[in-house]
Parts: sequence; structure tokens; C-alpha cells
Amino acid sequence: MALKRLSFVHTFKSPLSKVWRVISDTDLINSAAGLPAVTYKDEPQPDGTTRRFGSYSAKGITFAYEELPYRWVHEQFYDVWRIYSQGPYKRLRFACFLKPKGEGCEAEALWEYETKGFTGTMIGTLGIRLAGVEPFKKVFAKIDERLLKDQALKTGSMILARPGVISDGTRATQEQRLKIETMAPKVRAIFESPIIEKLIAALIDKPDMELRRMRPFAFAREWRSEKQQTLNVFLAATRAGLLKMRWDVICPHCRGDKQNLASLSSVKEKAFCPACNVDFDVDLDRSLEAVFMPHPQVREIEEATYCLGGPGMTPHIVYQRMFEPGEKDECETTLPPGRYRLRVTGEKSYRWIEVAGPSFGESPASVVRSPEGSATPSRNDFRTPDTRTPDFKITDSGIDGTDSAIPAAPTKFAFSNSSRRRCLVVLESVEWAQDALSAGELVADQRFRDLFSSEVLAPGVKLAVESTTILFTDLVGSTAMYDKLGDAKAFSLVWTHFDILHEIVERYRGAIVKTIGDAIMAVFSRPEDALAAAEELHARVADYCRNKGHEHPVQLKVGLHEGPSIAVTANERLDYFGQTVNLAARVQAMSEGEDIVLTRVFAEKVNDARLLREKGWMSEEKQAYAKGFPQPIPVLRFKR
Repeated sequence: MALKRLSFVHTFKSPLSKVWRVISDTDLINSAAGLPAVTYKDEPQPDGTTRRFGSYSAKGITFAYEELPYRWVHEQFYDVWRIYSQGPYKRLRFACFLKPKGEGCEAEALWEYETKGFTGTMIGTLGIRLAGVEPFKKVFAKIDERLLKDQALKTGSMILARPGVISDGTRATQEQRLKIETMAPKVRAIFESPIIEKLIAALIDKPDMELRRMRPFAFAREWRSEKQQTLNVFLAATRAGLLKMRWDVICPHCRGDKQNLASLSSVKEKAFCPACNVDFDVDLDRSLEAVFMPHPQVREIEEATYCLGGPGMTPHIVYQRMFEPGEKDECETTLPPGRYRLRVTGEKSYRWIEVAGPSFGESPASVVRSPEGSATPSRNDFRTPDTRTPDFKITDSGIDGTDSAIPAAPTKFAFSNSSRRRCLVVLESVEWAQDALSAGELVADQRFRDLFSSEVLAPGVKLAVESTTILFTDLVGSTAMYDKLGDAKAFSLVWTHFDILHEIVERYRGAIVKTIGDAIMAVFSRPEDALAAAEELHARVADYCRNKGHEHPVQLKVGLHEGPSIAVTANERLDYFGQTVNLAARVQAMSEGEDIVLTRVFAEKVNDARLLREKGWMSEEKQAYAKGFPQPIPVLRFKR
């Protein structure tokens, strides 16, 4: 039977890049259109793919179907087929096509469908018109109107938080509003900030959909507030009982949250994604994210899914298509500058594509890591950008083709499946974590560790941390100090100096992991922050202790190193172990006082320690000899 078609075209006044971010969020669109929530089930297949089944009820009719994988090209189109086992339809396709038009763009929404049975004959077309075309026309008009007013949704980045510009769903009741407002003083008692007022307003005014997975850094961007201040407010609100924090286990492939855990103690070392049909290691940096929601005692949030597979759910993916054996495809698109990874379901191999920007050829500020943990190729690993068509062939042994470098200009990509199985091909940006609050970053935050000291891993669980900056400090001549001052005065001085260390480490978004006698071990998620903290320690500790009435001179020894580590629970607190920690301790032992010793590896991470050099610190080369390292480690010792 021939497919029937219904469609409409809407011309938007906003640019295509803005419209795509909303139009591609099919979960948001379907909810705004009043469609019913869907129950999904993923069934992994032996060939490495996954079949997805959905069901819902509407007007007393049950609809059940298999949803084939969405197909899309970033900022061009997306479509999806549903093959029905229950309901008045045999099959249905929804597609949306976008193209620039003047300063705005034009979007066509298309339904293609085949009905079955008497019910399908009677209500098939009417159902599409009433549940699809007409409500979608209203939603598109609403998007057009609100995009013109919304300043939070900016262009220039393809990896943005979900835009809540059309949500008119459930908001707080009057009773919930009073509960939320009553909690504000409790939050201020923990951390005072004007951002609290914005959080209160969001919890009252935003619909359920926008509060199910609250990400502090996304709200910071929306509110144009400082990220650390915003995080501090979220932590204080959680401690006060206004918010509830959870830990989402994130698949490194689809970036979907596969487990929602109430505490760190529930996290396991391994996880499985049924949607991608892959097992993966859970680590603190890439596959564990902290998110928030209103505490159910102040506002109950409805959990519902209206669409699971659209491009808006995985905005880092710029191309996706299921290929049957022998199938080919070509597409032309312009990708924003950055690094992209081509992968195929069921295969561990992948290819890299570098899209050159204005600064192509300059050294990147930091190494971007792949979801599996290996570093992406550096800029020097790629050819000079060319305009040749990147051609990728999927075979039974993996992906043929080479890593490519292309300009930020219209580029044609060619794909072909020469293997004997169907496979899902995905081209994705690796720079997706703009708004994510990784567990690795959060557990290295002093305020979090102070407020939530009970949040620890289960005994025996070891989670990798891809990048950890470890800072060790020690007091110079502490033994002589105890002999000279006596235990009581010396002990008081040590704790006074701990106070200022705590303050400085917290200011630079780090955390003191433990004290060892009169020494500390601190952790930072960013090496730049650790270096700035080290410099300020020397600038302030002696004066602080003197102002607190301690006349004995205070000098610090400081050592820094960055690298991978293992996070575990030891002595009822989160701790870090591994060669990175061992080497940082050895480097600090080389310090002589009033200096900063850091590994050459660390210096390369912070632009050759430019911060210190610009403030007049001079360096000398040294070698560190550490247990477990067969070769001496190059280090730099900085003194004023």
C-alpha cells in the first residue's frame, strides 16, 4: 500500500543554528505538543546493535511499535520510522527538514504513514492531523516567538544544554511555592549568594521537564553567573533539603544516563548500556555525573519520557544512520571547529576528524580525551586541512580510512557498509562536556567534601580518575619548631596554618584530601587552579599566621604533579592512590622551602608555568628519583 503524506512548512525568523537546538529536541517537542509519554524497552542484539520498542495509550487505544534508529545530519534534517505491532497504523515516519532562508530558516515537518484495519481506515489520517500536524504547527509558532525573546540560548556552540523555551508543563503549586520560599533562609545560612533568588524562582516557575536533571553549570550559563558560585548554591540547597543530588552513570558512547544512583556508595566499577549494547568501565571523569532535582518534600517532579532517540537527546552527535550490508550514503555539512570521532556499533576501533578553525596549528590548551580514555590525536598528528572527501568504509574487521583534517567549510562525507552485518554509524564531537559536572570535579571540591563527607565509594570499589592534580605541602623545620615552642604552641600554629590552606585550596576549586602531621595532600581537577593556589600559599600563609599571633616564622615546601589516579574510600573518606600521588609526594620532598617544585609534565599542562614566570619566579632544572619509576623524572624548582 502506498504511503499517505501530511506536512506543513514554517518559516522561522531566528537563524537555523538556534532553531535546530529546539526543533531537534524531540522529547521537548512531543511534550509541548501534548503527545502521551512513552514506555521504552531496549533489546540488545547478537550483532552488536539494539532494537528499541515503545508503547503508549491514547484515546483508549494502545500503540506498540519498534522504533528504528533515528537518522540525522546536524542542522539539516532528522527522521525516524516506527513499525507498529498494535494500533491503527502499520508504519509511520516523521521527518523534519531545515534550510536557511534569509536571516532565518525554513522547517518542513512531514508525516508518512500506512494504516491497517478498520480503525486505521477510519481515524488514521484524522489522528495524524489532530495529534501531529495541528499541535506541531502551534509548537513551531511558539518556538518562533520565544526564540526571538530568549537571550540564554546562544549560537556559536553545538553542544548546549537542552533549551527550555517552549515548555508549558506542570509548575509548582501554591503549596509547593510556599515550601520552596520557606527553605531559602536555610540555604542562605549555609552559603549566602544572590544566586539563591534565581534558584528559588527556577524551582517555582520552571516546568517539570526542565527540573528532572538540573545541571549547575547549565544554570550558570543561563543566569550568566559564575560557575563556582552557582555550584556552591546548589550544594548548599542540597544540604538544606531544597534540592536532592544524584549520581548518573553515563554511557561513554550515547552519553545517556543508564543508572540514577542516590549515593556514591551505590556506584559499581562496571556498567552496561542496553541502547549501545556495550559494557563499559565507570570512572569519575567521563562516566559519572552529579545532577540535581527539587527535593520531593518541596516539589514532586513527574518522570516521563516523550521521545528517547532524537538528536536533541545526544547533541554531540552530528551524523547518525543505520546501514544495512552494502548500503552507502553521502552527505555535505559544515561542522564547527573541533575534534570529531567516527564510530560504529559493535566496534572498538574508530577514526578521528579534525575540523580546522582560525587557530589551527596552535597547541591546544589541554588534551581532549576520548570516551575510552585515550587522548585524541594532537593537532600535529593531522595533515594540513584539505578539501578531499573523507571516505569511510565499514568492513568486518573495523573502519577503513584514515584520520582526516578538513576546513570549517562545506565538506562532503562518504560512508559505505562493506561488512556482512547492519551497523549504526555515528560521527560525534568529543567536546560534549560543557555543562556536565563530573564526579571527578565534584569530589575534588572542598565545599562538597565539607558538606557531604559521608558521600564515599563502597568498600573495595576503585574508580579511575583520568586527570588528577595533586598538591603536597609541608612545613619547613617542624621538628625544631616543636622543640622550640613546645607541643601546645606548635600544635596551635600548625592548625592555624591549616585554616589558611583550607581557605586558599577551596578558593581555587580544590579540596584537602587529608593532613599528614603538619603536611597536607590536596586535589584539584584543573592544574591551572592548583598552580595558582600554590603561588598564593607562599604569598599569604606566613602573614596569616603572624596576624593570628604566631611569631615563629612559617615556610612551606610545595610539590605538584598531574596525571591519572585511582579513587577509593580509605579511613571513611575519599582518597587517591597511584603513581601520580606517589610522584607528587616525591616532588614535594625535593622542595627546600619558599619554593614550588613541579614535574615537567605538569609544567607543560600549564603553559610552562607562565603564571609563576610572570610573577617573577625563576626556575632551575632538576631530576627526581622515585620508587616505581625506572628513569629519573624531570622537574622544575621555582624560587623568587
